Amino acid sequence: MSTNNNHLNHSLILIVLLLIAFATKSEQSKQIPALYVFGDSLVDSGNNHYLPGEYSQNFFPYGIDFGTPTGRCTNGKTVADFLAIYLGLPFAPAYLGLSRSKRNRIVTTGINYASAGSGILPDTSNNKRISDPIYYLFLN
Repeated sequence: MSTNNNHLNHSLILIVLLLIAFATKSEQSKQIPALYVFGDSLVDSGNNHYLPGEYSQNFFPYGIDFGTPTGRCTNGKTVADFLAIYLGLPFAPAYLGLSRSKRNRIVTTGINYASAGSGILPDTSNNKRISDPIYYLFLN
């Protein structure tokens, strides 16, 4: 029962956030300069492709909609990609896929720090925590 309530709560939060985004899109889309993505496999645009371990999606059918494997945990666009399209922004590239000089230039247009298998709690996964991308951000 608790699991069902958690799923319901998460679904309601997502619906409310999407409704707010849709309601304010016309006024704010011109004011949103970039998309910074933090999360797990639902929004990972390929960071795990550059990490050692078991969470790699660098083979078909992953990325088949792009014509090549992208490191995403999907065959095409992620939720963050659809949000970028909706807001009229470019896709936020995977942070670990960018050179240091490119990271410094592209930081104003958005970056994707998400990593499949990540979680907020240290014991969520042996792979990555959501705090790790924040650490990467300050490496520059």
